[in-house]
Amino acid sequence: MNELLILMKDKKGENWPVYYSDTIHVSNKESGVCIVCLWTKKERIIEKVNPENYCYIGQLYSREYGLQILLRNLLANPHIKYLVVTGIDLNNSAQGLVNFFTLGVDAEKKIKDTDIYLDDEINIEHVNILRNRIVFKDARDIKNFSELNPILKNFIGINEDEKEIILPLPKISPPIKFPGDHAGFKIRDNDFSSAYQYLLKIILRFGLYDKKNKQVFIPNLNFFVKKISVSDKKYFLSRNESKSTPKIDSEIEYDDESVRTMMFEKIDCWDELKDAVNYALEKSDSNICIMSSKAFLPEDKLEDAVEVVGYELPRKWNPDPLGNLVIRVEDGVIKVMHISQKGKSLAEFKGKSAKELYKKIAFQGMISMIYHGLDIGAELQKAEIALIEGKKYVQDKSI
Repeated sequence: MNELLILMKDKKGENWPVYYSDTIHVSNKESGVCIVCLWTKKERIIEKVNPENYCYIGQLYSREYGLQILLRNLLANPHIKYLVVTGIDLNNSAQGLVNFFTLGVDAEKKIKDTDIYLDDEINIEHVNILRNRIVFKDARDIKNFSELNPILKNFIGINEDEKEIILPLPKISPPIKFPGDHAGFKIRDNDFSSAYQYLLKIILRFGLYDKKNKQVFIPNLNFFVKKISVSDKKYFLSRNESKSTPKIDSEIEYDDESVRTMMFEKIDCWDELKDAVNYALEKSDSNICIMSSKAFLPEDKLEDAVEVVGYELPRKWNPDPLGNLVIRVEDGVIKVMHISQKGKSLAEFKGKSAKELYKKIAFQGMISMIYHGLDIGAELQKAEIALIEGKKYVQDKSI
C-alpha cells in the first residue's frame, strides 16, 4: 500500500524530488498547509474543505515506514509551515507522527513513548529542523471535516528562506522473524520432502521463541502429505534404526477419503514428526495428516534446519483441494465456474469486473492456496480488460 508523499514545487514551478506523487492531491500551491488524513480517503476531505485553505492532502497507512517517507518529504519541502493530521486511524499509524512533533525523540532516535526508531539517514539535526519549522495540529477528534475550515483559515503564509534537504529513501531490511498467524499454519504438498522443507521455512520465518524451553515454535499446525514418494520411502528406511514410536494423543481414519490423522498436543518437528509419518507408513503411504497445537524446533537444531531450507527442491504447483475455477467471457459478462478436483460443477456466477468477482470467490471460500488465489486474481483482471476492449479471452493465455 502506497505511503504518504509530500510533493512540493517552488514559486518557479520546478519539481522537487517525487515519491508516490500519484497518491497526493494538490490544491492551492500558495498555501503552506499540508493535511495528513491517515486511513480516511482523501476524497472525503476534499469535498468538505475549502481548496484555498491547503496545499496538499495525502494518506498515511504505516506508522513506521510511511512516517520515514513523510519526514523526508517534509525536509525536502521547506515552504510547508503547517501540518494537520486528521481522519480515521485503523492501525495506529498516527502514533509515531503525533509523538514525533509533540514529544520528540531520545538520544537513540527513538520517538518517545513509541517503539519506532528513525532510520540512519535522519539525524537529530533533521529532527530539530522539522520540529522548529512546522506548526503541528492534531485534529483526529474532528469527524465532520468541514470543521477543519476555520482552523485552516488561520494558518497563513509559508516558511521563507529555508533550504531543502534531500535524503535517500530508507533501506528495507527484511527481519529475521515475520508476523505470523496465530490461528494456525496449514502445510500441504504432494510428497513429504516438499512439505517438510516448507514447514521448516514457516517455522524459521514465523516461529516464536520459547526462552524457557529453548525452542522456536508455531501454534496450531496442520501438516498434510498426499503421497509418500519413492525417495521419501528411501529416506524413512534409512532412519528406521533410530525411529521411535510417537506418543499420539488421538488417531482418526476417515474411510471416505482414506485420510489418516494423528493429533498431538505438541510435536518436535525435527524427529517426532518424522517418526509420526514413519509410523503412519506402516498402514498407509497416502493422505497422512498430522495436527498439533504446538510444533517446534529445538534451538540446537536451528542451524540444521537452515541448511535443509537452503537446499531448494524443484517447485511444483499442486492443485487446490477446494477445486478449480474456470473463467470465460461471453454474453457481455465474465463467468466463473467452480469445479471440484473430480470434475463436478459446484457453482457458477458472473459479473462485469474483477473486483466484483474476486469478492464473491473470497466470500464463498473457494480458494485455499495463495498461488491459486494470485493466479485467479490475474486471470480475472485479464478477463475484465478483454471484456472492456472487446478482445477474445482464453484462460492462461495472453490477451
